[in-house]
Amino acid sequence: MKRVTRTIKLKFLQLNKAKQQLFEEMTVEATDLANWLLTLPLPERRKLTTSKVQTRLMSALSNQVIRHTTSDAGKKAKSFKRFPPEVNNQNWVLHKVGTTYSVSFPTIKGTKRVPVEVASSHWQPVLEGILNGTIETGSAKIIKHRNKWYVYVCVTEEVPQVDATNTIGCDRGQNNLAVVAPKNGFGKFFSGKKVMHRRRYFQKRRKQLQEAKKFRALKKWDKKERRWMDAVDHTVSRRIVRFAEYLNADVVVEDLEGCRKTMKQSKKQRGDSAQSRHSWSFYSLEMKLDYKLAMLGLKLVKRPAPYTSKSCSTCGTLGIRERHHFNCPHGHYHNADLNAAKNIAQWDGFACSLDLKRDIAAMAMSDSENGLLGAAPNWMKTQSTGIGD
Repeated sequence: MKRVTRTIKLKFLQLNKAKQQLFEEMTVEATDLANWLLTLPLPERRKLTTSKVQTRLMSALSNQVIRHTTSDAGKKAKSFKRFPPEVNNQNWVLHKVGTTYSVSFPTIKGTKRVPVEVASSHWQPVLEGILNGTIETGSAKIIKHRNKWYVYVCVTEEVPQVDATNTIGCDRGQNNLAVVAPKNGFGKFFSGKKVMHRRRYFQKRRKQLQEAKKFRALKKWDKKERRWMDAVDHTVSRRIVRFAEYLNADVVVEDLEGCRKTMKQSKKQRGDSAQSRHSWSFYSLEMKLDYKLAMLGLKLVKRPAPYTSKSCSTCGTLGIRERHHFNCPHGHYHNADLNAAKNIAQWDGFACSLDLKRDIAAMAMSDSENGLLGAAPNWMKTQSTGIGD
């Protein structure tokens, strides 16, 4: 069994003004305490206990603030603009009365019990698992988002380990956000045309707001764009995972770490929000694929990126790619992105000299005893990045 950790977001139900003010005061107290702790040297900070700090927060809350400021993330912080109150798993409890769920936790005015709204039906089994004790709970944070108050709960659950019988490759890009395909058979395309058009629309509006010096509206506009792109990535990743579940397959992606520094791009393309790789949300899509696959017991595998789009998925020979077309010297023709996805699905990773120009069967050579051109065979082993591995 695999263990998967994720965070669920629950909105407080029918929150009155008194409780909203209470949560706001808790946030202010937590922020003030955190910023005061950052003024102290780290060794002194580590020795502090709740009895040695002055705050209106209950000890369960103030203790979490101390822990955070001594953690790796807290060491790097200089100050906090807003520090949400956090409660560890021992000091908050989930309740259910009838069909209504509620959460009780300490505040600056004692322990309060507040009902929560289950907006998505897929959270229902998770909440039932918490009540039954089959799902472990972590800390809970009280966070204000767009003038609404939520509780963010960390949960850890066990999911069955699935022995995948297939693999599908996922080629990410801009003209196509993603193309997924197994070694043999049909694939699925997720076009990026609408995304590119909307990126340009956001860019045009952002430029207008900058020229008008409406910086507050500009900040809201940037957040709106991020929320929209995040929703797109959720939709694409969910459909890819359904395709993988249908084929009982692990998903293989290219290792694109640091690609913005290595991939060349003209100044004109960098200035176009639709073409610029700095606006390419490949990492967001990868992370969403990771945890969604892990929930089904499947894995996300990374493989080296070189030559996946330059080699023929039929015979392995290096060919010529021109935009959406790939032509093999042996007469094979492929859609370039589909060809790359099939290569990613079937290659086990290999090293290749960058000055290689002649036609060779790259896949055949990668399986040789000494590796391609004397390199170590399978220099990047297939590895799972699923949560909980």
